[in-house]
Amino acid sequence: MRKDEAKFVTNFFSEAGTRSQNNDYFGYVQLDNYAIWVISDGYDAEEGAAIAAKLAVESAIEYFMLRPRFNTAVIKEMIDYANLKIKERQEETERYSLMHTSLLIVISNYNAILYGNVGNTRLYHMRGGYIISQSRDDSIAQLLVDEGALDTRDIKFHRQRNDLLQAIGDFGKIKPNIIRTPITLQENDILCLTTIGFWENIDEREMEVELSRQPDQKSWMDSLEKSVIATLRDEVENYTMAVVKIEKVASPEPIEKDQKRFWIKIGLISLGILLIILVLTFWNINKRNSIMKRATNYEQQADDELVKKNFNNSVDDLKLVIGEYERLKPKSRGIIGFFVNANARRTKVQNMINNVKNRIVQTEKLAMAFQNINQGNELFNNGRYDDATQKYQSAKFILSENSYKRDELNTNEVLTTLDSRIQSASKLKEAQAIETAGNQAFSAGNFNLAKENYKTASEMYLTNGRADYVTSIERKIAEINEKEKTAYNGAMLTENRGDLLSTSDTNKSREAYYQARQMYQTLGDTVKTQEIDNKIQELNSKQMSSIQTANNLVQEGLNHITANKPAEAITLLSKAKTIYQELGDSNNVANANKFIAQAQDFIKLESQKDKQLKDVEKRLSDQLKEQQIKSTQQLQQEKIQAEQKIRAKEAEIEAQRNAIEQEKQRREKIAENIQNATNLEIQAEQMFNLKRYTESITKYNESKQIFETLKASGDFDDQTNKIEYLSQKISKVEGYLYEEQGDEEYKKKNWQESVKKYQMSLDDMKLVGESNEIQKRVEKKLKKATSKANKKWWQFWK
Repeated sequence: MRKDEAKFVTNFFSEAGTRSQNNDYFGYVQLDNYAIWVISDGYDAEEGAAIAAKLAVESAIEYFMLRPRFNTAVIKEMIDYANLKIKERQEETERYSLMHTSLLIVISNYNAILYGNVGNTRLYHMRGGYIISQSRDDSIAQLLVDEGALDTRDIKFHRQRNDLLQAIGDFGKIKPNIIRTPITLQENDILCLTTIGFWENIDEREMEVELSRQPDQKSWMDSLEKSVIATLRDEVENYTMAVVKIEKVASPEPIEKDQKRFWIKIGLISLGILLIILVLTFWNINKRNSIMKRATNYEQQADDELVKKNFNNSVDDLKLVIGEYERLKPKSRGIIGFFVNANARRTKVQNMINNVKNRIVQTEKLAMAFQNINQGNELFNNGRYDDATQKYQSAKFILSENSYKRDELNTNEVLTTLDSRIQSASKLKEAQAIETAGNQAFSAGNFNLAKENYKTASEMYLTNGRADYVTSIERKIAEINEKEKTAYNGAMLTENRGDLLSTSDTNKSREAYYQARQMYQTLGDTVKTQEIDNKIQELNSKQMSSIQTANNLVQEGLNHITANKPAEAITLLSKAKTIYQELGDSNNVANANKFIAQAQDFIKLESQKDKQLKDVEKRLSDQLKEQQIKSTQQLQQEKIQAEQKIRAKEAEIEAQRNAIEQEKQRREKIAENIQNATNLEIQAEQMFNLKRYTESITKYNESKQIFETLKASGDFDDQTNKIEYLSQKISKVEGYLYEEQGDEEYKKKNWQESVKKYQMSLDDMKLVGESNEIQKRVEKKLKKATSKANKKWWQFWK
């Protein structure tokens, strides 16, 4: 046995330093013909570091003891086996999923050594009291040394000395640092296996100096441990040092070559591949089931959010579904992909993703539709019925075309509500116009017309869900009633004044009656108007009767004068005078006085001749006839004037009624025109969505023409904003039309014509402020067409 020929003495120490736990681990075995030393350093920042270090050492020794050999292959196999064991523990326990460790393995045939390491555990080979070689670290600091940017002795001071490029437990493939040529040992050689907690606190020269000072190996190791503890660093990592003193070596032996190694390796690899395939198959099945379960949950969440109308949340959940489906796509390509049918599986998954993307598009459309509904409701509540109708129509178009989740979202009920809202908006706009007409009538004092308009508008407001507007109208009607009450009081006072004057001053009484009659007509009270007409007629009849009585008295008085009864004539003429005075007929009063004076003169002239008497009688008779004719003509003239006033007032009332009817017809015509214009605008928007741009432009122009006609006629509010809005729409559609025409010309290779169309499209897009994405798209096409148009024939050939 080679072990008896040689003498290898192993000692070590391992402490936690300033840390709470020691994550270093060391182990070794000396067999009959071979020996192995293994040291590991678990990564302190990760849970399970101590477990990883111990498992790595035990796995390597376990593997070596099963079939000990002295070659580089076994070192590689041990490191891979340790790495596999670590990863198995990572998968078994989630809390240890990140644990890693550095690992150094040294094997010997008692004449030479081979070693390999991963991480920053380090081996020093000392001979004659000096370090003649050391292992290579897997750190960024070591890379700087390899590049000549850092000295080997300065690694321990570099801040990236512990930033490892690889470690046992990494998911990827491990490439250990294994020496290819065995190192032949000599008597008194020393092998030092260390972790970073030791070598970063001990200088290599200090190791050499202390070795020369101390009498034996034990003292040397104690001295080095004290130096580690006495370091100036604030923290000392776990430190471990294992020393192998070679006091005697065995005879040389060539590196073992295993004749069956190739076939065993093939067998093991095949078995491993089979196991891996089985493991991966079950793992993929579990992974796929897990992914499908999560995707199903996300889809259910998306449906729930959609029903709650949380569309953004629904879209986010559907995007998570796509993310899960993306994980189902196989990565295999080439021959492996062919055997596992990867292309077909990718196509199937892509179809599933496309279905989800389609759901996202439908959900975003629904989000836009309900956003338009909410905005329409806000505009509706603010009285902007044209804008509200536009929003409702847009939402209605989207929901009518949509077949996605119709039942869950009660789409049919929503569409019914939208139709009702659109109709209500039209009626409410008409009601506002009628209310405005009522305000104008109220300002003009035409209370009846104002009340009629207010009542009509109030009924339309109530019918179409705007009861809040009715309160304002009721206040206006109450104000009209108050003014009517005041006007009635004035009319009644005027009528009473006419009644009082009817017995004393017929003319003033008649004038008061006419004033009262006009006031009642303004108030629309036909009953009182007729009563006043009757009073005027009665007053006229009474006046005619009184005049006739007075005329008869005058005639009878004149007859008495003629009959030579002047005293009786004076009595009769005095009564006639009183009647004339009561009627306010000053002319006839003067005539009566004149007749009385003449009668008095007649008494005085009784003694005169009969001829003079006959002359007087004849003159009086002529005067009487003239006076009678004059009084009769005056009464007829007053009657004619009264009748003319009555007819004029009736004509005025009829004109007001005609004006009301014409106003209604005008408002109905305006409402019909606006509805037609709105329908044309909606049709234009639908044509635009169907990419029938020419028809869309025609519809927008027809709608715009209606609003321009309304603006020019002055029959409606200023429609400048609406006309400008439609002009913007037309320019936008023209931009898309020019783009489409440019595409057609480009396909026909009419480069110059396509450049013109794309430029016109881009100008329109910028004019209407279309999105940057659309403008960039057209700019890209324009640039491409311009490039084609500017090429020469030989450039096309090239």
